[in-house]
Amino acid sequence: MTYSGRAPIYIISSLLVVMPFSANFNRFFQLLIPIALVLIIYLRFHLTLTSHQFEYKITISNITIYRKIFTSENIKKIKFGRIGWTTKNAVVKVRGGFNFSVAYFNSEQLIRELEEFALANHIEIQKTRDYQLLEKYYTHS
Repeated sequence: MTYSGRAPIYIISSLLVVMPFSANFNRFFQLLIPIALVLIIYLRFHLTLTSHQFEYKITISNITIYRKIFTSENIKKIKFGRIGWTTKNAVVKVRGGFNFSVAYFNSEQLIRELEEFALANHIEIQKTRDYQLLEKYYTHS
């Protein structure tokens, strides 16, 4: 199954706050801030899960800027934690690459599928105490 996410809103809003003050910056920053804002608005994250691998892709509009396929051999562990009060998160720890978070996808189903993927492919799972509390109190079984 394929999941899609967007860049966090706090990055966009912080650039919008800085933009009026860009007159005080040099010419490079006056051009860089609007360009960065447009790029971040069109930034998308995609994660496609299959039974033995998953693909992580970052695109701007329809242009792929980063693409990586992960198998169970590429993954050290998946660490489950929380963000805020009730939002579950997972960080995929990768061998020889960039670790990535699935917070931008805002999907409870993705978290469950990542856990199933880890169990099926014998990948180490680490759960924080906060995450275990969320599982205890917010999981509807």
